[in-house]
Amino acid sequence: MAKTVRLGLLGLGTVGSGLVEIVNKSAATIEAKSGVRLEIVRALVRSQGKARPLPPGQVTLNPDDVLCDPAIDIVVEVIGGIEPAKSYILKALEAGKSVVTANKAVLATHGAEIFSKSTETGAQLGFEASVCGGIPLIRALSSGLIANDIDSLVGILNGTSNFILTRMYRDRLSYPEALKLAQERGLAEADPSFDVQGVDAAHKLIVLTELTFQTKATLDQLEREGIEQIEPIDIKVADEFGFVIKPVAVARREGDLLDLRVHPALVPFEHPLGPVSDEFNAVMVRGDAIGEMIFHGKGAGSLPTASAVMSDIVEIARNPGGGVIWNPAQSRRLAHIEGRSRYYLRLPIFDRPGLIGKIGTVLGDHGVSITHVTARLSPSPVHGPDAGVGALDQGPSPVHGGGVGVGASGQGPSPVHGGGVGVGASGQGPSPVHGGGVGVGAIGDTMLLTHEAKESQINRALAEIEAAGILAGPPVSLRILD
Repeated sequence: MAKTVRLGLLGLGTVGSGLVEIVNKSAATIEAKSGVRLEIVRALVRSQGKARPLPPGQVTLNPDDVLCDPAIDIVVEVIGGIEPAKSYILKALEAGKSVVTANKAVLATHGAEIFSKSTETGAQLGFEASVCGGIPLIRALSSGLIANDIDSLVGILNGTSNFILTRMYRDRLSYPEALKLAQERGLAEADPSFDVQGVDAAHKLIVLTELTFQTKATLDQLEREGIEQIEPIDIKVADEFGFVIKPVAVARREGDLLDLRVHPALVPFEHPLGPVSDEFNAVMVRGDAIGEMIFHGKGAGSLPTASAVMSDIVEIARNPGGGVIWNPAQSRRLAHIEGRSRYYLRLPIFDRPGLIGKIGTVLGDHGVSITHVTARLSPSPVHGPDAGVGALDQGPSPVHGGGVGVGASGQGPSPVHGGGVGVGASGQGPSPVHGGGVGVGAIGDTMLLTHEAKESQINRALAEIEAAGILAGPPVSLRILD
């Protein structure tokens, strides 16, 4: 005989409406597979007058009609944000009602308080939909991979940022153009800062860090960078070096220390995250027993997220004494480590002799060595269009010494054998340099790849370069994901 479970919804927007659609369409299938009969009793909305997927008698403006109704077994919170979501969740748990939420922000910010209340009252809390939408990642980490010591977790956790960077790469759009397209398709809010500045991905990484490493972290403890500084030239040069730029979230363990960060990165074409495009999410987990495992799918949207919400509802209904899977009392405080990465640097330069050599010297003084270099320089009105300038379409130029070599237009790489810089002239072939000096007759960007370095080394070097007044604009530094 089927068990009837009565639901109360907090929110009837994109995800809430998707859940109603799934219940209406798949109730018989869910009951046949799980022995659970679902019934939506009531849904909280912010205002009346809109078309709703439920009859008017099942819609309310009063949260107590959901939170205090003894007929409701499970409360589903899909309104988002911190408040009033946090207060509603705590009140439902206090009343002994299990809660399912898709709200990564409230869990990342107030997870300890919420899960402590769940432990205190014995009411369950499901949050599969809070990270990566329809991808069953939470349950995999909390139960399927329970026997593993996880070494690292690397993923694309924000579909909006991934869509924007995909369209910049695939369609050669500028950042504003790609953002506008995302907004037109409903993938970005009118104010997209939460997504494009990495806050959404950081909240998700905090939740995953707690589950994976039993470690508490806060938003201000993560290294976080957005994607707004990415320009088409970065996309193009990354492609020529064999990379695609992706918005990544990284959690890596070294002993009792963790490297936690959210930022855009150059990802090799052959890396499992390289082909993950548009609004899709993917997470690669490395454990001592299973090796590498990748989870991939749609990370947002009405039905994918509602599907994850439904999985929690059914799990709680079938196993009401399941207990909590996140116990803050057993978690450790974050002990952060500064990770090492290879870097991509874009440096806007003035038309002055010796600048590239100066840049190489400063980087070297801070322990940062260069592996490849390329340049995109506009012709100088002083020196004419045939000044010694390495064109962007020449590809990367390997560096063999302490200096920098930029291949000539139409030619191959320009090796450097000494501490100077050689920029081959248009149509003249490589210009090897055996000593100091530089010949540049243009203004533009120099792009470099480095060996592994700490972020602090890169930042100190860039600060010194900027202070020297040799840049035409702010530098861009992106990590390389190996």
